[in-house]
Amino acid sequence: MPNALIWGASGGIGCALTQLLKQEGWRVFAAARHEERVAENADYVYHFDAADSYSFDTVSMAVAQTVEQLDLIVYAAGGLTAAPIDKLAPEDWQATIDANFTGAFHAARSGLDLLKKDGHMMLISAYVDKITLPRMSAYTAAKAGLERFFTILQKENRKRNLTIVRPPAVDTPFWENVPFNLPDKALQPQDVAQAILTQYGDGKSGELNL
Repeated sequence: MPNALIWGASGGIGCALTQLLKQEGWRVFAAARHEERVAENADYVYHFDAADSYSFDTVSMAVAQTVEQLDLIVYAAGGLTAAPIDKLAPEDWQATIDANFTGAFHAARSGLDLLKKDGHMMLISAYVDKITLPRMSAYTAAKAGLERFFTILQKENRKRNLTIVRPPAVDTPFWENVPFNLPDKALQPQDVAQAILTQYGDGKSGELNL
C-alpha cells in the first residue's frame, strides 16, 4: 500500500487529493490547520501551524512511527488576505507568507528524510505573472518566493522526484477571499488532484502546469 502525507488536507485541493488517494488504495496521513474539514476517509489526521516548525517536526515524527518512508508528500496549504499594501495589516501579511511559502519550507525540510528514494514531493504554486495584481501583494510575493525556493530545492536534490504544481483558478473556498470573480473556466479541485496523481504515476517531475 503506497503512503502519502498531505499538508493542507482541509483545503479544497488537499481534501480532494485525500479522497482520490483513498479511492485508489493509498494510506493517507492528513495534516491540516482545520482538522474538522479533513475528508472522513483519511487514515490519520494531524494538526499543524504553517508558521511553527515544531508542528511540522511533530507530525513527521508521528508519521515515522507508523511507516518507515513515504511515496508522496504534497504541500497544498494556502490562503490570503487581499488588501492594498497601505491597508494590509502586518499580521495578515505574515499569515499569507507563512501559509503559502514558509510552510512549504518546513514541509520540505522535515519531509525529505521521510521520502523514499523514488518517492515524490510536490509543492503547489501559481502562475505568478497572472496573480501580480492590486491587493494581492502578500500572496504574489509568497508564490514568487516559492518558485525560487523550488529551483534551489531541485538543485540540492537532483536525484529526487520533485514537482512544482501550477494550477490556474480552482473552484475552492480560497476564492471567498479573492477580490475578483471566479473565472468561468476554473478547474475543480478534483481535476488538480487527478493531475497530481497522474504526475506521480507517470514518474515525471519538474513542472506540472495545468
